[in-house]
Amino acid sequence: MGEIIFKDNSIQTGHRIKIPKAIIDTLDLKVKQKIIIRFDSDKKTMLLEVEDE
Repeated sequence: MGEIIFKDNSIQTGHRIKIPKAIIDTLDLKVKQKIIIRFDSDKKTMLLEVEDE
């Protein structure tokens, strides 16, 4: 698995989750496509899974 690091970005808070355009393009995500985001606070990692339709 490749690793993409986004630097010099700021934290955004609220009810929406903003996914960087590079990730959306790489995963070929579409509007309203269902995804699951898993966050591991111990490892400080985030996993984005795309649900099959």
